[in-house]
Amino acid sequence: MSENPTHELDRLFYPRHIAFVGASPKKGKRWSSANSYISGAFKQDFQGNIYPVHPTAKNILGYKAYSRITDIPGEIDLAVFTIPIREALQVMEDCVAKKVKFVHLLTAGFAETGEEESAEMEKRLVETAGKGGVRIIGPNCMGVYCPEGGVAWNDQFPTKSGNIGFFSQSGQLASQVILQGPQRDIYFNKVVSFGNARGVQAAEFLEYFAQDPRIELIGAYLEGLRDGRAFFEAARRITPKKPVVIWKGGQTEGGARATQSHTAAMAGSQQIWEAMCRQTGIISVHSLQETLSTFAALRMLPLPEGPNVAILGGAGGGSVTMTDMAEKEGLKVPRLTDESIRKLSEFIPPQGNSVKNPLDASFEQGDHFFRLARVLREDPRIDALLYHLQFSWMYKELGRSGVIKYLQKVIKGKEELKKPMLVSLQYEGDIVLDVFNQEVADWFHECRIPTCTSFEIAARVLHNLYQYRLFLERIKKGAS
Repeated sequence: MSENPTHELDRLFYPRHIAFVGASPKKGKRWSSANSYISGAFKQDFQGNIYPVHPTAKNILGYKAYSRITDIPGEIDLAVFTIPIREALQVMEDCVAKKVKFVHLLTAGFAETGEEESAEMEKRLVETAGKGGVRIIGPNCMGVYCPEGGVAWNDQFPTKSGNIGFFSQSGQLASQVILQGPQRDIYFNKVVSFGNARGVQAAEFLEYFAQDPRIELIGAYLEGLRDGRAFFEAARRITPKKPVVIWKGGQTEGGARATQSHTAAMAGSQQIWEAMCRQTGIISVHSLQETLSTFAALRMLPLPEGPNVAILGGAGGGSVTMTDMAEKEGLKVPRLTDESIRKLSEFIPPQGNSVKNPLDASFEQGDHFFRLARVLREDPRIDALLYHLQFSWMYKELGRSGVIKYLQKVIKGKEELKKPMLVSLQYEGDIVLDVFNQEVADWFHECRIPTCTSFEIAARVLHNLYQYRLFLERIKKGAS
């Protein structure tokens, strides 16, 4: 990062000098103090200055410790608070005196508790920071992860940087997104957990990620918006240029109550949220797996030209239920053209198979996948392929080497398809199978074939991509 940042938030994600308030010299305190953040910075090869702050310690994790922030020489870009709520106001006053740029408040126990005294304390803390020009992240949050900037709240996070920006009101979900992303070849450029959002707001993170050339795709987990109008106005401008994928918490009455105790957020009407998403082009998702799979599909696939899918991999009742799932998600499963059926019948025997759609063709026909892909490519009724890979059965029948040979033919056939293809790979709970399953997923990802953990999610993800295409077409028509 340049010594001359181009955006105010650059110093949050690329700090030069960090104070960790609450660091502890005692072993066993690692996960209850700022020590985990220091370990995370060490793992990410942070190149700046680290200043542990502790009232009596002289040295923590090999770094010289200071009793107060005001004792630290030089500038402080970021101060991380992992201290009890009763101490936060005094330390914030020290940050104001020191002209600290950003304060990340891991500290919880503020307005999210519902207690008047705690809410008042949060208000005083925010007012003190605001008057002193200190920007707050939080409170009640995990903070910042940026491999390029050398910052992370967990030393298990990947050191590899990607092209996705993610902002979240849940630290736990932000952690899961980061840790599970590599299973789908997904890596993040920047992630921020911002909790109660009493300082920097969602709209500002959205705008920041939009102008960042390192970020090509934006995602978020939100429970409520303090800056709703600003957020949706920003989204309206940004989504035609960069996809924005948002998982909204608090979609039910019970979930909405839970958001109040989690981040003190007012969840708002789910119907209004969905309407706003349609108007602004936000891709609305509903689970961690759908979020990650949508990221992967947007990175790896062209947007489908239509909602019509071919389904491969079902058998009997499985074909019926997968067709139901696809159509419930807004896709269509049309009958193939007579010409396609004729061509498929030339090399797929009728016994135990179906060539109309859904396609019930057993895995022994791996040699024919290339020809099947060519037929689907030429069929005007088909826009994409959803392939449910019956992995455990295949592994038991063919063995590891047989599965690998089959998948090599599938990957070769994908190149002939020239249409979006998603694969559902369900994990079986068997250690050997699941390890090999992940290897298979990695091979698919290398060939730009996204995988999903269930057929239902695969159908939902494809529908997400199609809806985004429709939005872009509407925007284009409106501009012409």
